[in-house]
Amino acid sequence: MIAMQYKILLPEDYDMNTIRKRVAVNGKKTDGFQDLLFKAYLITENKSEEKGSHNQYSPLYLWKDSIGMNKFIFDGFYNNILDSFGWQNIKISIPLICILENDFINSKYVIEIEKEILPATHMKSLDFSLIFHNCTGRVLIYNPDKWKCSEYYFFTNKPTSNNIGILYNILHLSM
Repeated sequence: MIAMQYKILLPEDYDMNTIRKRVAVNGKKTDGFQDLLFKAYLITENKSEEKGSHNQYSPLYLWKDSIGMNKFIFDGFYNNILDSFGWQNIKISIPLICILENDFINSKYVIEIEKEILPATHMKSLDFSLIFHNCTGRVLIYNPDKWKCSEYYFFTNKPTSNNIGILYNILHLSM
């Protein structure tokens, strides 16, 4: 499996309804896409009550295989991002743990926690740092090139308190 995400930081005065409309029209185009386990169309807004929030569009993909990812990037599908937002760096990571519950498809929110992987003399496996009893899914990815990892916690209802990471709204979830 391969995780892929690009984070598009948008101007403070950007109308996020533009992204909502874009996803409403185009989101279903990735439903059933070759080798795609899921794509979560994620946004944050600077108008939210979350501390340090800003306007951002940050789709998160989990690919079963690189063939579908390569098709998405090089066969014209990613051109929609290039045409709308210009050249974006795509963060590529390796999924270590992926737990999707039966109600994962109903997820509406995601908390992302980014961490450094500290130097060590003996490697040991990474694990989730938090326990949420109402998660619909959990994904832990890492990038050994940058020695960073990200934890994603999916929810159907908005978590009550989030001072631990980035809270995203899911506009659409393709599977």
